[in-house]
Amino acid sequence: MSATDDTDPGTAAPSPVLESRRRRSRARLLAEHALFSGISAVLRGLSPESVSRLGGRLARLYLAVASSRRTILRGNLSAAFPDLSAAEIAALARHSAENVGAAFIEFLDSPRHSREEIERRVRVVGGEHLASARARGKGVFLLSAHFGSWELGAVRAGMLGEPIASVVRPLDNPLLEQELARRRTRFGNRLIGKWDAAKEILRDIRQGRTVAILIDQNVLPGEGIFVPFFGRPAATTPSLALLQLKTEAPVVPVFAWPEENGRYRLEFEEPILAEQFASAGSREERVRLATARYMAVTERAIRRDPAAWLWMHNRWRTRPEEV
Repeated sequence: MSATDDTDPGTAAPSPVLESRRRRSRARLLAEHALFSGISAVLRGLSPESVSRLGGRLARLYLAVASSRRTILRGNLSAAFPDLSAAEIAALARHSAENVGAAFIEFLDSPRHSREEIERRVRVVGGEHLASARARGKGVFLLSAHFGSWELGAVRAGMLGEPIASVVRPLDNPLLEQELARRRTRFGNRLIGKWDAAKEILRDIRQGRTVAILIDQNVLPGEGIFVPFFGRPAATTPSLALLQLKTEAPVVPVFAWPEENGRYRLEFEEPILAEQFASAGSREERVRLATARYMAVTERAIRRDPAAWLWMHNRWRTRPEEV
């Protein structure tokens, strides 16, 4: 749980380390942090283009040794795109891994880049959609996904008018969590820990702030509802739908699209409004329809650039009981 305070977001200090629910040995924590520090030191001697290429190469190396992730990656792509040949699936899997690796390493390298450099690397499209949603005065939810450079996208979004708060799952290593928190918050953004986050989220929304939530990953049985995603029922958290229907805050989809030479396009879409689900009848049906709408928007973005999404995540692991 984040120990954030009520400081104005324009002057907020970096959030303290968020707490994970798991415990690891001190030796492992220190070893992981040493590896992280070593990679960060190497990156400081490289050009931004070389950093991006290195990220892609490291991702390919990871896939070569992580057979289970490789199986999940290709299996997900084959199920989502049944008309592609085995060679096309393999190429798409490689491209997806390279994009994820590049985005991750670029984010690790971000502390050496100034605000102006990040603004140049991540251009904004559709910013008027965010502005119009904020003008409604009810706070704003940003709906995004593990797509392109979602981390740099959140940093860039926080430079538009006012900082944002991002809901995150704390890492199991608090030393690494501290490193990521420093990168995520150095321009004023705040972090809200995923565990028991509703109170903080509601506080921010009721104060007219902007909260970013990613709901594109699998949830455990009993924690989600099943909605269509690439033609298969996907266990999805209903938290965003519940929060939107409670607060009537608009939901603005936004994705950080990869472009050439380590650059990205942060594209905001038209707001999804709570009143669009008002005629659905029961509360449960409104929640289901809203969640299905969020995932449909996410799927549409992924279909435009399949290699930009994190396919190696086991998105369909939780299955409906009747399956």
